[in-house]
Amino acid sequence: MDERAARDVVLAHALETTDDEHQLLRAEDRREASLSARNLCGLQGGRDAGRDPAGSFLQTRAALLLDGLERRTPALKAMRHPPRLAALAGWLLPLAAFLAGALTERIANPHRMDLLSPPLLGVLGWNLLMYAILAVSLAVPPLRRRGAALFARPWLPEGWLRRRGSPALAAAGARFALDWQRLAAPLHQARGKRVLHLCAALFGAGVALSLYARGLTVEYRVGWESTFLDAGQVHAILSVLFAPATWLFRLPGFTPAEIAALRFDAAGFVPGGARWVHLYAALLAIVVVIPRLVLAAMARWKETRLRAAFPLDMGLPYYRKLLGSLSPVPLRLRVIPYSFAVDATRGQALQAVARSMLGDTAQAAVMPGWDYGADPQGMPAPDATDEGATVTAALVNLSATPEAENHGAFLDHLARALPGKIVLAVDQSAYAARLDGQAGAGLRLEERRRLWQDFGTLHKVPVTFVDLLHPPDA
Repeated sequence: MDERAARDVVLAHALETTDDEHQLLRAEDRREASLSARNLCGLQGGRDAGRDPAGSFLQTRAALLLDGLERRTPALKAMRHPPRLAALAGWLLPLAAFLAGALTERIANPHRMDLLSPPLLGVLGWNLLMYAILAVSLAVPPLRRRGAALFARPWLPEGWLRRRGSPALAAAGARFALDWQRLAAPLHQARGKRVLHLCAALFGAGVALSLYARGLTVEYRVGWESTFLDAGQVHAILSVLFAPATWLFRLPGFTPAEIAALRFDAAGFVPGGARWVHLYAALLAIVVVIPRLVLAAMARWKETRLRAAFPLDMGLPYYRKLLGSLSPVPLRLRVIPYSFAVDATRGQALQAVARSMLGDTAQAAVMPGWDYGADPQGMPAPDATDEGATVTAALVNLSATPEAENHGAFLDHLARALPGKIVLAVDQSAYAARLDGQAGAGLRLEERRRLWQDFGTLHKVPVTFVDLLHPPDA
């Protein structure tokens, strides 16, 4: 699924998950879109065998939903089709950087080239500093993650979203902006790096070009001046500075006597400006232009790869439910209770939970539960190769307080056996019934939910809250 299709899918996800009262999309719209998408993709008839059926279905369904909604709600267009500012900036910024480099006056003043020019040394120093930062960020993962997080922050102001249509659409837009910015952060980062590296490379090329262009019509007075440095020290600095250029491009070097003669207050005019132009241009190519072009090419490669195969987490309940209806066999939610007796009413409710998670044809299978404090070593491990179970839910009671040595051991045992296929299902029916009518019941319920949410986050397992006395309308 490419970037454009993924944007539609994420926007449809935001609309459907925030529009609880169906103000934007009716239940019939969603069902018809699913049926039409299945027919168009030929999923039921076995067509489109060479394509990713899940991606094609989600892409087609999202397009159908959004096309219809866009006709009724024109404000949706601004979310679905953002301005192409990024693409335009990708061309204009490098062009501006090249012109800025070519028009740099302080590096190559008419008739004079300063060998210790602060602007030129600043250009070289800035690029070396950037390379050092990149190297450190590669070696220190927390720094790399912190840099990537900058691209995951929502960039649309909240007021802009409130002005876009109805409150329901604004809420969906806020959710979409948050989700899209997080999902597209690696792509935006690669795109930003490509533009910045290209800007730096073209700025360096512009500086080199300005040196040659000005040299066609003027003869440089090459030299240096300093209050604190003598000729020997300047020779040492320039020898280190131009060492890569003289070595790689086999350019002639210079002697301490030549450097002493180039002092601006020395008597006489020393010809040979062309040699220094070549040295400066070679140095810019080595330090700025070539490395930055290589980095820009690497960023471009990553950007192209992400645009062509945009990463979406198909394990989210929303996608699992949609894709579950495509399966030729009913998907199965395996439920393993922990210190929890599943009665007939709650057993029926688990079927509705399965349908809400995995689609209309999904079924729940309740397995033998674990007793409180059971040793994981003495319990049978769930078979990771059991393809009959799509997802395994570790079912606990919200009335209980999560304990690392008991609930944590249970959850870790399942997570190790079934990586990526575990969800922590917390039933709040008993706790809600116990608090019913008490003062502050809502607050206490929310505090306990937050406790279990943090517990699931700590054990890296997604958490879903259910009320088995009031099952979801699947």
